[in-house]
Amino acid sequence: MSNIIALIFDFDITLSPEFQQQVLFDHWGVDANTFWGECAVHINNGYDMEHSYMRNLIDYGRRDSKYALTNEQLLEFGRGVDLYQGLSRKDGLKSIFDDLKSLLNKKEFAEHNIELECYCISGGLKPMIEGAFEAHELNGYFKEVFACDMDEDDSGKLGYIKESVGHTIKTQKIFMIAKGVSPKNGDHPSLVNEVTHRYRVPFENMIFLGDGQTDIPAFSLVNKNGGKSIAVYREEKNSDGSIDEERTLKTYLNGYKLAVEANRAEQLLPADYSSGKPLKMALLGYVESIAKQIAMSAK
Repeated sequence: MSNIIALIFDFDITLSPEFQQQVLFDHWGVDANTFWGECAVHINNGYDMEHSYMRNLIDYGRRDSKYALTNEQLLEFGRGVDLYQGLSRKDGLKSIFDDLKSLLNKKEFAEHNIELECYCISGGLKPMIEGAFEAHELNGYFKEVFACDMDEDDSGKLGYIKESVGHTIKTQKIFMIAKGVSPKNGDHPSLVNEVTHRYRVPFENMIFLGDGQTDIPAFSLVNKNGGKSIAVYREEKNSDGSIDEERTLKTYLNGYKLAVEANRAEQLLPADYSSGKPLKMALLGYVESIAKQIAMSAK
């Protein structure tokens, strides 16, 4: 049995409480509903969600230079993206990733060289996600980020869609993780189609976390092949920081119907990774359970 455990996350609403593009909207003074409404027009004309919002970002920059972006600017904007409680290591904070590392450093697991690899598969923008991980001092924990990407035109501004990551593409990326295909290390993505009789990371060693419809194929793939899938939902807050129970219940019920009721995920938990919270306990429990299976198989 492989000695690698893969912890795979979506990003928006799974690791971050807001859609990452909100940082751009706040900087520009653009209304989010207006922007997403414009994307909806593209979707009605046959675009998928990821292509629609990337086209809209490019169109904004072409119409007015103050909205024109570079990938370096996206990276910088990403540094302003917040993460849920319990994730950030910024300013000396202790993160769930530190606790997971400590768990696998226990003698019973360390002697089998059990490794934890973290991945992000998102319909968001790769430079912004990388900027967020850098700002929160998580780069050392994430082996690879699979997300949407854009290229710059002759003027040096974003002008082309390079790659999109949507519903079913997320499953392709999971197979890339399973087979050890790493674009970051120079592997061509087409290598995912090579026949293999042994996965570098078998599905039973995977844990996938997501929050919405774009994660459904990934939930199903991991869950049906022996891995663990956890659906998360955002606790909606009032202006004073208290939980808005009515809005949170709606979010919870939507998540339950999409993930748990449909047998796509084992659990639906609030997206809070801090000490003593159910999500942190679930992740520690799943990682320990998989690690014990690996240790037993090595005897």
